[in-house]
Amino acid sequence: MWQNYEWLNKPTEIDNQQQLKFTTAGDTDFWRNTYYGFNRMTGHALLKPVPAPSFSCRIEVKLHPHQTYDQAGILLYLNEDNWLKVSAEFIPDGKSHLGAVVTSFGYSDWSSRDIDNTVFDQPLTFELVCNQQDVELYFIDGETKEQLRIAHLHAEGDWKVGPYACSPNLEGQGCDVEVLAFDCRTK
Repeated sequence: MWQNYEWLNKPTEIDNQQQLKFTTAGDTDFWRNTYYGFNRMTGHALLKPVPAPSFSCRIEVKLHPHQTYDQAGILLYLNEDNWLKVSAEFIPDGKSHLGAVVTSFGYSDWSSRDIDNTVFDQPLTFELVCNQQDVELYFIDGETKEQLRIAHLHAEGDWKVGPYACSPNLEGQGCDVEVLAFDCRTK
């Protein structure tokens, strides 16, 4: 299934015999400039060229988080200055987050909402729907499809899409990720 995909920051532990499984490295993230004052483009993503100007992708992923901000979802990527991601982020001592990061012209912004940590007890499902340069991002919980964000891609070029995960905690040792399903279709 993964023959047309290429790693952006390939993890050291990968198993794609039955389904894609990998372990994130600690101190990995996708974030540019805003608020925190750092630039980190070290997260792991397995990407392929987008199928058409209008397409949708859905991921079902099982995240086994350990540290604050361990996360997994979908990344849509052009270059370090233009990309977006939709995911769940783990917060061990409080509410975790569902959210999206949109990066344009080298600046990231983050929208999120709290979610109970029990969300990680089962696989997570996210959907990305792109119509030309407009993108809708969703979290799917059973029969409920919740819109998390609508964003516009300002840059044009050779976009790529695929599963991603990272472990931003500076002291983190990473976490295990299982991609149970990933499907992209043209509209």
